[in-house]
Amino acid sequence: MTAVRRALHDRSITAIREVGVQDGFALVMTASRDGDAPTPASDRWTIYNVSLITGKSRVLASGYVVELLDWIGQKQNELAISYSHCYDCEPVKLFTVFHFTKGIGWKARWSNSTKDANYPQPGAVVSYGDVGAPYTDDDVDQMFAVLSTADGGFAVGSWLHSRNIKTGKIDDEVYRYSIDKTTGKDRLEKLSGNLALNWKRRICAESNAVVGPSLGQDSKACRAVLKGTPK
Repeated sequence: MTAVRRALHDRSITAIREVGVQDGFALVMTASRDGDAPTPASDRWTIYNVSLITGKSRVLASGYVVELLDWIGQKQNELAISYSHCYDCEPVKLFTVFHFTKGIGWKARWSNSTKDANYPQPGAVVSYGDVGAPYTDDDVDQMFAVLSTADGGFAVGSWLHSRNIKTGKIDDEVYRYSIDKTTGKDRLEKLSGNLALNWKRRICAESNAVVGPSLGQDSKACRAVLKGTPK
């Protein structure tokens, strides 16, 4: 703990919440709370990779309302979490996992470009807080699931389905977040056609889920795609 505290240079940190150590590297979860904050819900969580040998630290992810979900993957060695990108706003909810690489330490999967490079927010989008009424003239369903793969691993599926109330225009955004079997690197694909249809069906079949959070399996869009009829 002494080495961890020395490596953390953010003076806004008010608590160290969780620490896990493997092969000389620590996965450290901290919280920063404003003095007038009424509850822990407003705490900004910042998650670090800390080298206990060099004393260097690197921010992996930062957000609010962090939920530690489970260890998943072929060897049950990837830590899954969900979190919100902001507090007291219309948040985007994200899902990511932390995995360990020998000699490098911990990394978060599916990096995103964010406005603040000091507080990255990697992961798959679980849901958007500002779509549909009253924000847009769209009827929106949002679906999400963490799914098993044939090799015993996992992949993440998200599907945003919207129909414009005025024009009837339908938009579908279907994404698959996965891990390349050969290189171990993250993959992000936007799917279309039959690939998208098959992936929608997997997202909507609740029996496929590996770990929460799942979302939207009882939606109109899911019921329609499982029946094989357009919504």
